[in-house]
Amino acid sequence: MKNKERIKVFAKIENGRTVCICKSDRKCCGRQDCSPEIVERDRFAGWEDTFRRDRYGKSR
Repeated sequence: MKNKERIKVFAKIENGRTVCICKSDRKCCGRQDCSPEIVERDRFAGWEDTFRRDRYGKSR
């Protein structure tokens, strides 16, 4: 099973900060100066908090 997911996006980066990011199949911002990029995302990020329980068996 793959842990990383590759997503094609359009991104605008100014001074090292991401200003705009849109999926390549749904570009919604209307800007023309965005460049095509490929980003990686961890598929299972944040799942540890979903299954965490306190000592009384309750979740958040």
